[in-house]
Amino acid sequence: MDGNSLFDPGLSNLSLMRPLSHTCQSLHRQRRAVLLMGASALIATACTRTKLRDSQSHNSTPEIVRRVQHAFGETEVPAKPTRVIVLGYTTVEAVVAHGVQPIGVPDGVVSSLSHLSLEGGTTADIGSPIQPNLEKIVALKPDIILTSKQRLTDGYDQLAQIAPTVVFDIDNNAQWQELTRLCGEALSKQTETQKLSTAYEAKLQTVKDHLSRTGQNPQVSVVSIFPKLIRASGTETFAGSVLADAGISRPPSQAQAQGPQNISLEALDLLDGDIIFIQTQAGNTQVVTEMQTEIDRVKAHPLWSRLKAVQANQVYEVGSHWVIGSYIAANLILDDLLKLRIGNTGL
Repeated sequence: MDGNSLFDPGLSNLSLMRPLSHTCQSLHRQRRAVLLMGASALIATACTRTKLRDSQSHNSTPEIVRRVQHAFGETEVPAKPTRVIVLGYTTVEAVVAHGVQPIGVPDGVVSSLSHLSLEGGTTADIGSPIQPNLEKIVALKPDIILTSKQRLTDGYDQLAQIAPTVVFDIDNNAQWQELTRLCGEALSKQTETQKLSTAYEAKLQTVKDHLSRTGQNPQVSVVSIFPKLIRASGTETFAGSVLADAGISRPPSQAQAQGPQNISLEALDLLDGDIIFIQTQAGNTQVVTEMQTEIDRVKAHPLWSRLKAVQANQVYEVGSHWVIGSYIAANLILDDLLKLRIGNTGL
């Protein structure tokens, strides 16, 4: 997903705004300049205080640093960072999978990614991954800031003044394994990365062995339903990549090397498969309520009842671990498939 929120269907209100006049444009530029100057002053003050505090500490020892190559160049990072701020949703899980609890994450992560067991009391909300709250980030005193090229559009220089900032060269959610590898390098946890990969490969083999024993490979459809928007997940999505790794068959409309594809109610047949998984979100927010209302509306449409997965009672609503993630979520997807005994006669 390229939007500002975890379940953003890809539309940005900011992108639809247009100045009403030359005067408005001028005022907007002036206001933005003032805000940037204020943020820069805040960062400069924080950096000055940090340097002064360090120079006054007689018992401190020089910190060992490493140089890390990333999408925006090369950055010196602490050898063992512990105060980690994350600006990308997939990157949050990559950090947690390595046994590190981030001190700051994008809005909605704590409540939406419930499978990560993050606590709001210890993990702060730092706002949008694209336009984070710089004041909050400064106050958290991070050792390192991690994000991806997919999430960071600008503002790198400001973030780099606060703490070493690493921007992973990642463009979409299907690249989660590469993102996790790069995250392990930035955190000096390459051994943990290898363990994660090995465990995932073992569970993949379990799923493949089960399919081999049954002699069947049902087509699995993965769907997201938003207000007035239905999306089918291609192979270049998180869930799509996991299913591809497991050798799971997909409907023709979702077997292509593509991300989420919008479809209309009149084209519900494109969603059909032997099994349909509908991605949902947990919580009591208005977004969750609106999504569930739209799911119910789609299910009430006459064309929905004609789908073979619906007629076979093989439609399942699944959690946020099917939307975005790393090895933790990927293994949960495989667990879901095994619990359903996917491939058994009768599915």
